[in-house]
Amino acid sequence: MVNIDLIKRERNTKHFKAGEIIFHADDADSNCMYVVEQGQVEIANRAKVLEVIAAGGFFGEMALVNNKPRSATATAKTDCVLVKVDEGDFYFLIQHSPSFALEMMKVLAERVRRNTET
Repeated sequence: MVNIDLIKRERNTKHFKAGEIIFHADDADSNCMYVVEQGQVEIANRAKVLEVIAAGGFFGEMALVNNKPRSATATAKTDCVLVKVDEGDFYFLIQHSPSFALEMMKVLAERVRRNTET
């Protein structure tokens, strides 16, 4: 999905053990999103699991885009390798890989639809 090779560096590659919290709902740290390189990440709100993100997927983009606190908690479901995408990398991806922006809009729309349908 996301061509992380464009932005991946040792300093933005993060390792999480299964069960480790990546961020909590309401965290004010909204200056990054993550791309899953290996493993699975569970996204949950207070009521339920919203989604499990597998390799190639991304999460945390809402807080980065609208600069608001995190809306859900992200937990490593398995041991994970994640690539942290900060604001500079995010804009670089949008400018140098327009397909990234389109894919992100599609995923966001799917997530909103899935979580608002009754």
